[in-house]
Amino acid sequence: MKNSIIIIVFCSLTHLSVAQSMNKFQVGLYGNIGLPMGEFRETVNNSFGGTGWGGGMNFFLNPKKGGIYSPVFVGIELNYMNLGTDKTSETRFLPGLKTTFNYYNVGPVIRLFLNDREEGFIPFLDGFFGLKVLNANTQIDNSLLDTILDQENLESLLSTNYEGLGFGVGLGFYNRKFNDRAETNQGSFHLRLMYQYGDKINYVKRGSINVDNDGLITYQTDQTQTGILSLQLGLLIW
Repeated sequence: MKNSIIIIVFCSLTHLSVAQSMNKFQVGLYGNIGLPMGEFRETVNNSFGGTGWGGGMNFFLNPKKGGIYSPVFVGIELNYMNLGTDKTSETRFLPGLKTTFNYYNVGPVIRLFLNDREEGFIPFLDGFFGLKVLNANTQIDNSLLDTILDQENLESLLSTNYEGLGFGVGLGFYNRKFNDRAETNQGSFHLRLMYQYGDKINYVKRGSINVDNDGLITYQTDQTQTGILSLQLGLLIW
């Protein structure tokens, strides 16, 4: 009887140790497929259906010491998406140019777990607030061979950044299972659907980049909303 009690206590403590080690932090690495909404879709207007492609990462910490269960984690998140490329024909002043349009956001994020299970299906709700950036980066349009042979042509000829405040809310889930090694970090695929929005910000208009008679790169700007729905799939490590 005494031995049985010792075994039960030992197993309980081991399970608790594993649970605590898995409740200290979370790291997410994922791919992004973005679907611009409304006005932003017209702004993006690229050759792959007005969508954005990229990746992101986040890091969450348990605000309670010792890995004690908390329904809320706090952290930081970074997202990147490519919104397409424009090309400018060669002139007597400059060779052909390539402009890549990019979207970034970075800032604090809060994760609310929608159940208190230690194992199994774990849904969560994320809230984001931070900086968003629309970037246009113009370079010489090299072939792969040119890029390898002439590193100087990798330099950016023009780079613009327009910033604003961004917000986001996301709903996702992952599946958590324990293994027998309490000291080992574990992982699972996770999926999140996130809507990001915020105030209007400036951007470089597609098709507006030209080289004038003095060899200077010129462009036009406008303002746009930045509503975008993102499907994110990747690896969650705890």
